[in-house]
Amino acid sequence: MIRIDDEIELIPIHSGFADAIAEHAERDRERMARWLPWVERGRTADDARAFIATVEERRALDRGECYAIVVKEDFAGAVDIHDVNREHEVAALGYWLGSVFGGRGIMTRAVRAAAERALLRHRIHRLELYASVENKPSRAVAERAGFTLEAILRERLWSPSGHDDAALYVRFAR
Repeated sequence: MIRIDDEIELIPIHSGFADAIAEHAERDRERMARWLPWVERGRTADDARAFIATVEERRALDRGECYAIVVKEDFAGAVDIHDVNREHEVAALGYWLGSVFGGRGIMTRAVRAAAERALLRHRIHRLELYASVENKPSRAVAERAGFTLEAILRERLWSPSGHDDAALYVRFAR
C-alpha cells in the first residue's frame, strides 16, 4: 500500500475491487471506451476478476503492478506499471479515473506516486506513458506528474474508433 496523503492511497488491486471496476466502467462507458479498449470488453465484475487474475500473475513474476486508487475508502480508478523490461530498464505506466473523482488532482498525485514506485522498486531507468494525442486530460496529467513529451507516434494506440496517434511521455530515474 502507498499512502499518498490523508485522502488518497494506492492499494494493490485484488478481486475485491471487481464490482467497483465494473460499476465505473458501466457509468463512464461512453467517455472511457474512447480511450480504453478494455472498457468495451470488460462489461461485468467477472471480466474485471479475469483482468485482476492476469495482474496478479504479473505481480507474482515481478513484471509489474496495478493499484486501485482509493479516495477516502472509495474505489476511484487504477494506475498500473506494465511492460517491464529488466534488460533495458524500461516500463510503461497507464491509468484511468472514474468521472466522479475528476478535477481534484487525484490522478496527478496517483501517477506521480506510482512513477516513483516504478523507478525505485523496479529499478526502471525509463518510464513511458502513452496518451492519445486527442486525450487532453490524460496528457495534462502526464505533464503535471513530471513526464516530458518525447514524440508523437503515428497510429500507435488502438481504440474502438480506430488507431490514434500517441503522445509518448517519458520520465527518467535521476
